[in-house]
Amino acid sequence: MLKLIQNEWMKLWHKKGTWAMVALVILFIIGPGIMMKYYETKEGSTWQESEQKSIDNYKDIINDDNLPAEDKTYYEEQIAISEYRLANDVPTQDLAGFMSFTGSMLTLVTLFTVIVAASIVSSEFSTGTIKMLLTRPVSRAKILTSKLLTTFIFGLLLYVVNVGVSALVGLILFGGTTGAELEIVNGQVVEKAVWNDLANHYLLSGGDFVMSMLFAFLVGSVFRSSSLAIGLTMFLSFTGGMIVMFLSKYKIVKYVWLTHSDLTQYERSSSILDGITMPFSLTILAIYAVLFLVISYISFMKRDVTA
Repeated sequence: MLKLIQNEWMKLWHKKGTWAMVALVILFIIGPGIMMKYYETKEGSTWQESEQKSIDNYKDIINDDNLPAEDKTYYEEQIAISEYRLANDVPTQDLAGFMSFTGSMLTLVTLFTVIVAASIVSSEFSTGTIKMLLTRPVSRAKILTSKLLTTFIFGLLLYVVNVGVSALVGLILFGGTTGAELEIVNGQVVEKAVWNDLANHYLLSGGDFVMSMLFAFLVGSVFRSSSLAIGLTMFLSFTGGMIVMFLSKYKIVKYVWLTHSDLTQYERSSSILDGITMPFSLTILAIYAVLFLVISYISFMKRDVTA
């Protein structure tokens, strides 16, 4: 198995597109970081001065008699948070804040992993190298497993690159100081556990990452078309929310994997639909994951490739 994975890994990195994916992940972190630092420096003011300006602006907005009550409450909370920052010397931008921002770019990691998952099997059929691969004294199941594990390892590598480069760029541009994210709880300003929330976000983002990868792997294996696998997977990823909302009046929506793949919905202590919980979502995702894998393996092992 290790030899098979090594072979797949070498073939993957032999492609220029693989290097381009890693480079793009890095550039999409460095670019916004430099821009954020540039505009921060261009303003020529400290974060304390910017925070005081925000307080003054919020107070001017609150003085508007036509302002709805909900908006007034919101701005009053923002004033309380800003005043807390000034009183306790809590900066607005720091290393953790930048990493929290780049955490939203995990969608790019998922996209690139989907591209690899969709093509790692289908490309063998399109180029005809699948015949040479299957002449080895190794079962088809092992061959497909090595491709799946290689894809998963590549996705984890992109995850590590995202976290590592984010930490490095944030440390260089914003220093090692750690501020805090603030929120209003029961009328009091409290500090959120930034690093715990960040780690939780990366962990929960794995739901969409794993399911998108397995679905692309399934379509690529069954239909031998990487373009179909990539297109269909990304279509479902971007329109999944709308599909769930459209099916929300039917009970079956609770058993559709798109309803549960975005586990970050539980960060907000609220789910897309009422009555679903984290354990229930994980159970549904596990069932679909097994189903995707079973179909992929059956299709690959039963297919005639002599034609």
